[in-house]
Amino acid sequence: MNYLIKYVQLPFSFSEEKLVKDLNSLNEKWILHFNKAHYEGEWGALPLRSLGGSMVNVVPGFGGEEVFADTPLMEQCPYIKSVLDEFKVEKKAIRLLNLKPGAVIKEHKDAELCYEQGEARIHIPILTNPQVEFYVDNERFEMLPGSCWYMNFNLPHRINNFGNTDRVHLVFDVVVNDYIRNLFENAPPERKKVIAEKDKFSVSQRRGIIEQLKGMNTPTSLAMAQKMEQELAEAQV
Repeated sequence: MNYLIKYVQLPFSFSEEKLVKDLNSLNEKWILHFNKAHYEGEWGALPLRSLGGSMVNVVPGFGGEEVFADTPLMEQCPYIKSVLDEFKVEKKAIRLLNLKPGAVIKEHKDAELCYEQGEARIHIPILTNPQVEFYVDNERFEMLPGSCWYMNFNLPHRINNFGNTDRVHLVFDVVVNDYIRNLFENAPPERKKVIAEKDKFSVSQRRGIIEQLKGMNTPTSLAMAQKMEQELAEAQV
């Protein structure tokens, strides 16, 4: 039986005050998350690093010939930049994600987004409240400002903000290297959970995701759909 890491609370504690200061320095309008089928209410993003350094592209991957580059917002966030520099690893998308009061992210999975497949998504909470409910595989996590977490988003996950204040996380994707392996493997047992591997997306689930991406009808979503179609065809040969 194969095993996978469900979560790791990483050994970092960052300054809540400095994170909030950087967040408050930004005056840009939040961009609504592209996958509207996955949420209700308002779920917005600000890109600090994106494909081509775009200020309007908050899709985390599938850029074709484009490469990831910092956006102008990164220079407005010196403390956040120093936090990111702590991680000696190649970084892909870096975003601030804001789940407004009353908003809900429905349960879903993110295909191929896990440590075991070479890419890890890391969360650092900046603003939160006790009424935020963050579930991964039906386990609820309380993530305090300034803490640092890896979650396996190949597993079913959902988030509710039933509080009266915004929930904002710094979220960034990294390519797994020896530095990340060392962090994860040396995490103490009380800060890490390993579970038996579960089934991945079914064929019908993959087809549903492909249709959603096609329905968005953007160059990025169409490229994602094409890639998933190719992978599905190869798997069925």
